[in-house]
Amino acid sequence: MSRENERVELYTFPGDDSKNVTRFSTIGLSSIRSKDSERQYSVDAELLMVLPKEVAIEQEDQIKNYLFDVASYLLNTLGRQLTVGTTIPESPLAPNGWPKALLFDEPRGEPEELSCFHIGSQHVDLFWLIPIYGSEYELIKEKGLDAFDKLDETDDISLVDINRPSLVTS
Repeated sequence: MSRENERVELYTFPGDDSKNVTRFSTIGLSSIRSKDSERQYSVDAELLMVLPKEVAIEQEDQIKNYLFDVASYLLNTLGRQLTVGTTIPESPLAPNGWPKALLFDEPRGEPEELSCFHIGSQHVDLFWLIPIYGSEYELIKEKGLDAFDKLDETDDISLVDINRPSLVTS
């Protein structure tokens, strides 16, 4: 994805046979500067999505387009520092069959040194994008990320699995 002289690249990291996941990560999002009517800002973050290997193979183009849509959204609408627990409401841009909302979380299950790194003097955070259901989005908005985490801890469902049922049961 490019804009003027700025560029965001997306890299795919297939897992080995013991880890049945594929990682998608942006490179360059943190270096793009955006302007609104009052100031210039940057997202200061890169994005990571971890998906089951078979989903990554079957929907690779949809995943790439979706991640670039999310990157554009961050550059054009948020204009503020992302934090763990930031959410995006349900969107029709999510790939078919996926939960339609998103949660930005720390990159759980990844080496600690990947959660934050420095490029020169710039502090860059890595955020794990978790597709979530509308009911999970509402729970996070109403009761906070801790309430969502408690449900996740009590269930054997993996947040990596986009075919999982919602953690929120009525």
